[in-house]
Amino acid sequence: MVTARIEIENEVLKWPPAERVGLAERLLESVTDFATEEIELAWCAEIARRVGEVESGQLSDIPADEVFSQARKRLNEARQISSSRP
Repeated sequence: MVTARIEIENEVLKWPPAERVGLAERLLESVTDFATEEIELAWCAEIARRVGEVESGQLSDIPADEVFSQARKRLNEARQISSSRP
């Protein structure tokens, strides 16, 4: 079983990025009971805290397109650094 999983992983890692992302999304969607009740409650509390900070003006929101743009930029920079190492 472990060997088959490793072979599958190695084959999937050869796929184009968009196909790997699509598979990752489908796999994540298939996991419905991953979080325990304790984890769910902790996330709910964290979400409520963050919403409260934004609503009170302690924090400001950042548009999603800006967040994703910055994330892509940082990932590309990290990839360039990592590919330039011997």
